Amino acid sequence: MTERISYDGVMAARIDRLPLTRVQWQLAILVETTWGFIIFDTDGIGARLYPFVWRPAHVIDVLQYAVIQALQVGLGILLGVYIMSWVADRYGRRPAILLATFLGGICIWPFAYVTNFAGMVVLSVLSTLGVGGIVATHSVYLSEMTSPEVRNRVLLTSQGVTALVAVGVNLLAFAWIPGQWRLFLWVSALVEMVVLLPLLWRYLPESPRWLEAHGRHAEAERIMGRYEKRCAAASGAPLPPPKLLLDRVIGAEGGSWTELFVNPAYRGRTWLLIAVWLLAYAGLIYGVGAFAAVFMVDHGGGAHFVFLTIAIAYAALFVGFLVNARLGEQVERRDVLFAMGLLFAAAWVVAWLVPNLWVIGAAYIVSRIGTGLFLFNLYNYTAVAYPTRIRSMAFAWTDGLGHLGAWAGVTLLGPLYTLGPNHLGWVLWIVVPGSLLPALLIRYGGIRQSRAVLEQISV
Repeated sequence: MTERISYDGVMAARIDRLPLTRVQWQLAILVETTWGFIIFDTDGIGARLYPFVWRPAHVIDVLQYAVIQALQVGLGILLGVYIMSWVADRYGRRPAILLATFLGGICIWPFAYVTNFAGMVVLSVLSTLGVGGIVATHSVYLSEMTSPEVRNRVLLTSQGVTALVAVGVNLLAFAWIPGQWRLFLWVSALVEMVVLLPLLWRYLPESPRWLEAHGRHAEAERIMGRYEKRCAAASGAPLPPPKLLLDRVIGAEGGSWTELFVNPAYRGRTWLLIAVWLLAYAGLIYGVGAFAAVFMVDHGGGAHFVFLTIAIAYAALFVGFLVNARLGEQVERRDVLFAMGLLFAAAWVVAWLVPNLWVIGAAYIVSRIGTGLFLFNLYNYTAVAYPTRIRSMAFAWTDGLGHLGAWAGVTLLGPLYTLGPNHLGWVLWIVVPGSLLPALLIRYGGIRQSRAVLEQISV
């Protein structure tokens, strides 16, 4: 495939020379707060309701729960990622984020009233379309709105806000589940529909990089001008000149998804990321989440213990985000991913070897740091690994196909959870193929990204 050089790259260069101000922080915190509420209110809602509402009422059995959970974290998100990535590439990052927020809110409240298995199956797919949408767009959008020197700091610090959102959501669950579980669902829907959606509509600009890549130069100029004025006002100093030569856009002709698999510049990293996402989603991301609460309940934990433990875990993860963000571009993302995979695996080995409820709670808290930092660093790694014109498509094909791992892996976890002493089958699954293998793959097969110019990193 022939290469072409485009000397447009003006918007990219103008963004990359902007000083870090409250303007970038406001955008990042708004987007990541939205991610937090959509994910923690909607994604895998069955994992909250099954141990304390559905199982005691004998609404569904453990195998049916595994199917529902797999559909929520697999098929629904898979469809959402592909649909929203198409929206993000064709119509823009902003409409994709808005639509994801709308879907996240409108599709979660019916779980308060539908209690038959067939209805839950349908809702499990519909309710997570918005989850797939925000997964496919949040890191893509924020990567395009920040410069190489501060990208990791802004992304990880703002993504730490998601941990605080999780603390709040789990404290609500602590207070309202099981007694007021329907109220929990309604509040979740209202936050997304009544609070976040209007804020995004008012304050979220389109990505100038995306506009430029799609030939919408007048609109890109208008939005970029406003963005620059806000940053200049916030910094109180004149903006430095852009380095146009550094940010010229180099890429393969066409901008088709097929480049991900046929272009030598992308083919290897695409297959690597698909493998890492497949394994991680089946293990340290969704494989552990599907049965962590059930595991604690089976060792004597009640609803209050479980939700308070989860809230504490996310508070610890927030600290982890701040530490990771402070390291910034000094440490490669692939090295952080490797370390977090090891941390997660070690925590669950301890939990299995010492099946005491308090040890399990402590191990869960440690493992949550591993899961959270692995997930977000992999989000950011994936978003930065491809050029603007195919970035969203690349996210769909790597992260999106990865959700097949969640779908298949979580479906298997029903039988695996009952296999061996102290649920050994489940623990082995999340530790070996689910965390150690993807950590090794990304560490020794991944690319270097530290301080790389976004428009040049893929060549």
